[in-house]
Amino acid sequence: MRAALIALVLAIATAAHAAPSDDLDAGKAAFRTGQYQKALPILNALLYPPPPKLARPEDLTDAYVALGVCRFETGDTSGAKREFEQALTIDPNSRIDPLIVTDPTAIQAFNETKLDLKKRMDEDAERKRKADLAKIRASLIGFEQHQFTLNFVPFGVGQFQNKDNAKGVFFAATEGAALVASASIWGYLVNKYGIRSTHVPLEDGPNVRFLQQVEIGTGVLFIGLWVYGAIDSYRHYQPQTRATIDDDLLPPELRDPDKKKKRAKPRPTSLLDHLSPMVTPNGAGIGLSWEN
Repeated sequence: MRAALIALVLAIATAAHAAPSDDLDAGKAAFRTGQYQKALPILNALLYPPPPKLARPEDLTDAYVALGVCRFETGDTSGAKREFEQALTIDPNSRIDPLIVTDPTAIQAFNETKLDLKKRMDEDAERKRKADLAKIRASLIGFEQHQFTLNFVPFGVGQFQNKDNAKGVFFAATEGAALVASASIWGYLVNKYGIRSTHVPLEDGPNVRFLQQVEIGTGVLFIGLWVYGAIDSYRHYQPQTRATIDDDLLPPELRDPDKKKKRAKPRPTSLLDHLSPMVTPNGAGIGLSWEN
């Protein structure tokens, strides 16, 4: 009795295991003879609802291709392309045998689906490749060192170091104007009346006093702007900042493919690059120089 039960269980298991392959053979037989209406429900039952009842990739590919042709020949073009894509996803080299399927439009639909799927897969792969490279490029970070002493240099040098160019231009322009005005007046008075200005004619007294007041005022303004600029620069000072590595320094495979290679441009100059001290026999000041 026990042996009979074991034999029965094995027989049922064998029959259940053989059923999908038998159905596949029946469906393919109907498909090969052009009986698409008959083959369609047999093949559909093997593949849907998921998961498919077929295990071997080659069986799945054949079933999807055959089901796709059946759908195409029965008027379901969009369903046919869906089945073709399933087959091509499993085996990109799968094809329709023209000796079995004689309808050229069905073969054309399969080939068009194959080309469209390949194009989309290539586009997806390229997008993923670019995204991966973008992540790698973003992770390649360098560091820019900043000098602490530059915080106390006038003319916005600290602000330029902190990449606060608008403030840098402001301090460079205002401090430069104040210092030039003060130094120019001092030079004028020294040249005309001497260092101590002890021989100032009486009639020139009010004018000299006014110029001295302007000289002192602009000098104080320069010092005040200098101190304020140093404090502002110190408040925003960072000893080290992260900086993205120049694309040209990366190996070709990591460079941004969408970035056009541009001719190297000279470093942009600021007002500081054109300020230089001037010493004359009668005084000192700051001059502006510019070269094309």
